Amino acid sequence: MKAVNKGRGLNSFEVYGLAIGANLAYSSASLIYSIYAKRFSSVWINQIKVFTAFVAFVLAMVVTQQFAPVSSTSILLLLLSGLVGLCLGDIFIFKAFTTLGAGRSLVIYSFQPLLLGIYGYFFLSQLFNYQHLTAFLCMLVCVFIFMLERSRAVGHWDLKSFLWAFSGICLDGLGIILTRTAYENDPQLQTFQVNVIRCLGALIGFLLLSPKSFQRLYQDLTQIALKEKTLILSASFVGCFLSLTMYLAALKYAHVGMLTSIAITGPVWVSLLECFYFKKMPGKYLLGAFSFFIIGFYLMITA
Repeated sequence: MKAVNKGRGLNSFEVYGLAIGANLAYSSASLIYSIYAKRFSSVWINQIKVFTAFVAFVLAMVVTQQFAPVSSTSILLLLLSGLVGLCLGDIFIFKAFTTLGAGRSLVIYSFQPLLLGIYGYFFLSQLFNYQHLTAFLCMLVCVFIFMLERSRAVGHWDLKSFLWAFSGICLDGLGIILTRTAYENDPQLQTFQVNVIRCLGALIGFLLLSPKSFQRLYQDLTQIALKEKTLILSASFVGCFLSLTMYLAALKYAHVGMLTSIAITGPVWVSLLECFYFKKMPGKYLLGAFSFFIIGFYLMITA
């Protein structure tokens, strides 16, 4: 594959700063997603998220006039990326939200860098050295700590719920690979343009799953209070539009495996928010996981 034309490019701190911002935006919105996925369904809240982001991306693309020639191959890749990642992947993740909660579901993101790091090594000529591997292992320790915490809380490992989350993460990872491949194929692609096509792919996926689902969605929205509508739409804007804008800007330049390793900031941040919301001090499991995150992140940005 040809390399992405980086132009001015971004330095590592800018890239990872965008990635952290994207993960904090998504993980904060995940608290709202988990509430309404449990109240309605994972498909319901995902449709609102994607449709809100689609409208915002179209407006942003028109206002900023971010257009670039795009090949039919890249269009197909991005449509498939949206269908697989934004539609199917997030449905599985939101399903896990209803049982595990947002923080414990997002922790499975730590497995994703292993898959994408291998992809980056074989297809993008990106290094995958021992320091990268050590960083990945630190992230995986975080996963184990949270799974141990879950087993102590409910008396079993609750593997079914973790399987929902893991399936979602794998599909999301495939979506990232397809998006990065489109960038490799057409380096001039613009962030808003890419997101419009990906969201369109996800909307097509929803229609294929249930042609009448948007009609039911509209009916449900007309029956809930304005305050709740505002909360849902705000979460959708922050968790999808803002998050994807920052994430794909970073994806264009970043080491793929390293970029997705930063996803561990999501569960750590959500867990801290949950402590604040439920007025509980961080426990030993959260503190232990956060310690390994700091070590892994340091190894990641210095590799």
